[in-house]
Amino acid sequence: MKLGFSPFTNRLTPLDEAYRLAVDLNLDFIELAWDVMELDARTQPAREVVSLSRVTGVACTIHLPFVDLNLASLMPGVAENSVTRVQRALDYAAHVDARVGVLHTGFVPARLPILLAAGRERLLESLSRLPSTVPIALENLALGYEDLLRGPEELAGVTTAAGVDFFNTLDFGHAVMEGSVTDALEGRSAGGLSAGHARLKDYVSGLGRIAHLHLHDNDGSADQHLPIGRGSINFLAHAGFLAAFPGTACLEIAGDGNAVRESVTALRALLG
Repeated sequence: MKLGFSPFTNRLTPLDEAYRLAVDLNLDFIELAWDVMELDARTQPAREVVSLSRVTGVACTIHLPFVDLNLASLMPGVAENSVTRVQRALDYAAHVDARVGVLHTGFVPARLPILLAAGRERLLESLSRLPSTVPIALENLALGYEDLLRGPEELAGVTTAAGVDFFNTLDFGHAVMEGSVTDALEGRSAGGLSAGHARLKDYVSGLGRIAHLHLHDNDGSADQHLPIGRGSINFLAHAGFLAAFPGTACLEIAGDGNAVRESVTALRALLG
């Protein structure tokens, strides 16, 4: 497993500081956020990323746009704009030699069958227009009522239908939150952390094309991005999977550099 961290989640750590921390912790990569580039291109210019990667030996992955992004939108022009933004981000990803691009799948305004079917069709149409400059890993994201895809079967189905250039990002925190909130969102009694852990287990066993991981902790009440060990996620139950995982794993930890350091220490101790 190649281990890295997200400067975006970690209080928008400046680029040079992010690389310094990665070197200090002997990490393999940092995860850049395209949304930061859209806000101000001076934050992580491609030339500087390439230079720092060469000097430090620290590679990069990229979180493709997610702020105000909806590739499954049925509203006029929204999906078109989303595709254009992702295309630009993928061009940037190719310039900085990103190992993988993480991508959210979208949402619909109401969970009516006709809208869900139309949303999946629009999502696949959007994905078909994306260039294969870097592997694209569709992330599990079902934290609210409007999120389109729920559970490993739906995510795996879209990933397979999208083609050979598409893989998955398994976000441990999102999987646990999905399990603990989905029942409540649909009018059933919430299953709590036990349901969250069961859903995470389903994702680990049910997704066959996992290329990337997002690792962080929570207590089941919110998507908190806590340091590993500060929440209630049972990482020990998945130690075998993590130890054998051949892809990239990004620590999406809120806080500061010490929170990342704490998570690296906890994860390495877990994996021996």
